[in-house]
Amino acid sequence: MGFLKVIQYKLRFKNVKFYNASLTEVQKNVTIDDGSRVGSFTLIQQNVRIGKNCTIGSHCNICSGVVIGDNVSIQTGCHITSGVQIDSGCFIGPGVVTMNDKYMNDNIVPPIIGKNTKIGGGSCILPEVTIGNNAFIGAGSIITNDVVDGQKVFGNPAKSVR
Repeated sequence: MGFLKVIQYKLRFKNVKFYNASLTEVQKNVTIDDGSRVGSFTLIQQNVRIGKNCTIGSHCNICSGVVIGDNVSIQTGCHITSGVQIDSGCFIGPGVVTMNDKYMNDNIVPPIIGKNTKIGGGSCILPEVTIGNNAFIGAGSIITNDVVDGQKVFGNPAKSVR
């Protein structure tokens, strides 16, 4: 079965590198553009769009409806919830978690992450949050409010720093 999956992915995603396709699942209606790479033990759910030259690390869960721009790096162990938008040039550190349902009542309002933003490992991005372009989120931060363009935030809850 693993060999068959390798062949299927090579036909479906001609210029995408899967580190171990037999240990990866890519569901229906997924687009992954040329030059991208996908790590082992990663699940990419249906209706996901991944741009050019992206890296999706191992042990990631990219939920349905996620849109990822070009040149994005998502490190190992990230959970990107349904509907999240990540613009081009972003770096998402290892173990980052996004959330999209503030009150667990099926009112889905995913976060939006602007261009060239850097999010440190272990951070958590709460629902309804917009992170602007060129923002910097320190490792382990809990993002409870919007982050404006170019802002640097750290902590739990995250606060602006200079």
